[in-house]
Amino acid sequence: MFCPKCKAEYRAGITRCPDCDEALASSKAPAGQVGPALAWRGNDPVAFSRALAALREHKIQSYQIDDHDQLSHIGAYRPSYGIFVRREDVSRAEKVIRETFAGLIPD
Repeated sequence: MFCPKCKAEYRAGITRCPDCDEALASSKAPAGQVGPALAWRGNDPVAFSRALAALREHKIQSYQIDDHDQLSHIGAYRPSYGIFVRREDVSRAEKVIRETFAGLIPD
């Protein structure tokens, strides 16, 4: 038995994680629910930095990619950025990022 939150393993007969108070599952992760999930993608380096700062402020672990080698079909330089988080944090991360950018767009 495994805790879906902290991934700790417990012997048979234990039904809840004593640390997380989560119901235990028979496997570490359900099928299709492994690995990081994309929380944000864009091509603005300022927005990329703001999103990363917001996630750090809310203590959400992230892994970022920045690909500066992409060229558009007309030959112009177009950077691409992506922020990945743990799958269980993706909803919270997306909410934090949405709220971060909500105050920046004029009504």
